[in-house]
Amino acid sequence: MTRRTGMRSLRVAMIGQKGIPARYGGVETHVEAVATRLVERGHEVWVFCRSRLRPDAAAAAEIEGYRSEGSAPAYRGVRLAYRPSIPTKHLDAATHTLLCALEAGRLHDFDVVHFHGIGPAAFAPFAKGPGRAIVSTFHALDWRQVKWGPRAKKLLRRGEARGARASDAVIAVSRVMQAHIRDTHGVEAEHIPNGASAPAQPGQGALARWGLAPEGYLLTVGRIIPDREIHTLLEAFAGVEGPLRLVVVGSEQPRTRYSERLEAMADGRVVFTGEVFGPALEELYRHCLVYVLASRVEGLPITVCEAMAHGRPVLLSDIAENHEVGGGSAVYFKCSDSNALRDQLRVLIEDEGRRRERGAAARERAHRHYDWDDITDRIESLYYRTLEARRRDGR
Repeated sequence: MTRRTGMRSLRVAMIGQKGIPARYGGVETHVEAVATRLVERGHEVWVFCRSRLRPDAAAAAEIEGYRSEGSAPAYRGVRLAYRPSIPTKHLDAATHTLLCALEAGRLHDFDVVHFHGIGPAAFAPFAKGPGRAIVSTFHALDWRQVKWGPRAKKLLRRGEARGARASDAVIAVSRVMQAHIRDTHGVEAEHIPNGASAPAQPGQGALARWGLAPEGYLLTVGRIIPDREIHTLLEAFAGVEGPLRLVVVGSEQPRTRYSERLEAMADGRVVFTGEVFGPALEELYRHCLVYVLASRVEGLPITVCEAMAHGRPVLLSDIAENHEVGGGSAVYFKCSDSNALRDQLRVLIEDEGRRRERGAAARERAHRHYDWDDITDRIESLYYRTLEARRRDGR
C-alpha cells in the first residue's frame, strides 16, 4: 500500500490506547491495524504506550516485528513512545493521556494527533497547535459501563462533550454512536467502523492446549465484566446437553467477585483460557462451532467482526450495536434472557445447514464492510481533508 498520489507523508500521533502490539482490547486492535497500515503507506506514526505495560527483554524477543534496542522502540515500523501513568483504576488512563497530549502538543511537529476513546478525547485541547489536526475516535460510550460510579460517569460524559467539541474531526465507529454525537453535542461525526482480518488457513495446534477439537466448542471473547453478560451465557449453556464445550477468552483485571461467580456457575465443559492473542486466538475463531456475544453494552464489537471474517456463524444479543455489526447475517436473542439464548443455541447446534449459511453470509459481510485496508483509506482521507480545512481557515 502507498499513500494517496501527490499527497505528502504525515507525522501522526495516536494517544489513549494502552499500547501495541494489541494485547489488551478492541481499541488497541484498532490502533495496531490502522497504525501499521499508515506506516506501510509512508507515514510516520507514533503510538503512545503506558510504561508499565512495556514488555521486558525476554518477552520483546518473542514478538515478531518488535524492535526494542536503543531509545526508539518500534513495532512493525510504528514508533512506540512509552510514557508513565499513575496506575490506579481512576487515574491510569487520565494521567497517561494528559502527559502524552502535552508532549504531542509541545515537543513534536505532528501533523495529526489522534485520540482514541471518549475519556482520552477530553485532553484534546492540550495537543492543539498551529497547522495541526486533532482527531478523536469514539469507540464506545464508556459511561454506560456498570463498573463506573456516578462521579466517574459524570466525568466521562464531560470528557465526551469536551472531546467532541475540541476536535477538528470526530470519528464514530457505529451509526448508533454517530447519531448520539450529533444529537447530544451538535457535532457531525464521520462514521468509520472497526475492521477485521483473517489468515487464509490458521492451524489447529493451539486447540490442543485446552483439549479442544474443531467445531467442538462455542466461543466468546472479551474482558470479563458484567456488561458482557457472561453469566447469562453460562446459564444458557448449562441447558445445552452433550459434550460441546464453551470457551471464554479474556480476563478481569483487577480480579473481582464477578470472576469468582462465573467460575462457581461453570460446569466441567467450560474453559476459561485467560488472555489469548495472535495466532492462537485466530485458531479459536476459525474452528469454533458458533461465536456468541451476550453483551448489553458495546461500541462496534471487533470480536464479532473477527469471528465473521473467519466465516463463523454469530449469535448476538439484540442490542442496537450488535444489529449494526451483524446485520442480516447474524442470529439474535433477547438481551439478558438466558432461556432465549439457550433456545437459539440449540437451534444452531442442531442445524448444520443454517450454520453454514450464516457463516458464509457473515464472511461476505465482513469482507464488504469491515476491511482494515478500506478503513485505513477512510481515516487517511479524513486526515488530509481536516488539515486542508484548517489551512483554508488559516489555523
